[in-house]
Amino acid sequence: MNKKISKILVAIVLLLLFLVESQSVFSQYSISNPYSKYGLGFEQTSINQTSASMGGVGYAFARNNEVNILNPASYSAIEKQSFVFSMGFDFSWKTLSNNNNSSDAFFGSISNISLAFPILDRLKAGLSLMPLTDINYNASDTVLSFVNHVKTYQGNGGVNKFTFGLSYDILKTAKTNLSIGANATYYFGNIYRATSIDFLTQADSNGKYYDTIGFLDNTTETNYNVSSFGFDFGLLYRQKLNNEDVISLGVAFTPSVRLRADRTQIFYTYYSYAAKKYLQDTLSYTKDKTKIKVPMKIGCGLSYEKPDKIFVEADFTFTKWSDFDMDLQSNAEMKDNLTFNMGAEYIPNIFSTLYYNKMAYRLGFHYDNGYIFLQDNRITEFGISFGVALPIKKLGTKVNLGAEYGKRGTTDNNLIRENYFRIGLSFSAKDRWFVKRKYQ
Repeated sequence: MNKKISKILVAIVLLLLFLVESQSVFSQYSISNPYSKYGLGFEQTSINQTSASMGGVGYAFARNNEVNILNPASYSAIEKQSFVFSMGFDFSWKTLSNNNNSSDAFFGSISNISLAFPILDRLKAGLSLMPLTDINYNASDTVLSFVNHVKTYQGNGGVNKFTFGLSYDILKTAKTNLSIGANATYYFGNIYRATSIDFLTQADSNGKYYDTIGFLDNTTETNYNVSSFGFDFGLLYRQKLNNEDVISLGVAFTPSVRLRADRTQIFYTYYSYAAKKYLQDTLSYTKDKTKIKVPMKIGCGLSYEKPDKIFVEADFTFTKWSDFDMDLQSNAEMKDNLTFNMGAEYIPNIFSTLYYNKMAYRLGFHYDNGYIFLQDNRITEFGISFGVALPIKKLGTKVNLGAEYGKRGTTDNNLIRENYFRIGLSFSAKDRWFVKRKYQ
């Protein structure tokens, strides 16, 4: 037993060590995303590959070989003599287009690292490390007026989260299980935003403007170093029917939180000559502390399961994005939004001698009515996903493969539409621990 406890401690230490290095690891996730300019950036919603293949469901999802931080009450499904570990990877292809042109991007990265284990018969724990948001944009507007200029917006970085949660079974019988849970989350990361103004004063015969020395081109750079804590809570009710099928109802609530951040802002002028920029003067430099208000979120899900055969779930999520506050960023661009997720899983015959009959086949769909409001358009998103689980002989261990295709945004009113295709891979392992074996 001492060896097993030592292994748990080693796993936690490794996760914490990875936490120290994750700022650089997860920050490499970025690929160009114009709508990451708003809010905290583009939110990474996939909690694990199993969920991602089923449209992102999770409020009413609980299994003894999965770590589901979307609802911390789900840790209650972890068996009292087991240890669960999972690690996932994402590979994304993206096409950005408007009415005039398009561009492509590709990237891959670690998506999450999670583990869960029992503490007492009714008390279970879960830990996870994953990116929360991703920021990477570069856009410009040309203004031809009394003073012609180009305004450029740039941003990169993102926020990660390290989560430790507990669940407790309030009611536990042969037919009924009612559990509550809570996650304590440490948010950390770096957000960089810059706005530059380049004055254009001279035009050639083709009407193209060039910079000339003498105008105070300028840049404002703002850097936020986020380091703060938050909490979320969950409730999960599972009822076994007379035919052994299970109906589950889950609810999760994340209160509004003000993330503390160290803010550094610099405003300087420069001039451009021969396609190069030359610093002219630093007009201001400030370093202070600020808070970023992240809105509350509440979600609920209902699932039906025929164990080792069929699983179906539908989720709804409401986020009050109109309460978001980050310095002078306008709330007029942020709207309260609803997200709908639906997914299913089917296993032909888990006891079959044919391997493909033991595989789990998954399908999902999600729709987001959009929290960003630009030029009379909500930036909506929808996607379809599918995947398979490849079981390994060892009990509860499997490889999850999934793919997702979706669209975000529109080309109306000169906005940008994003088509994306994502492939996810994860490995989840379940080990039977704390079992005294008869033979060594």
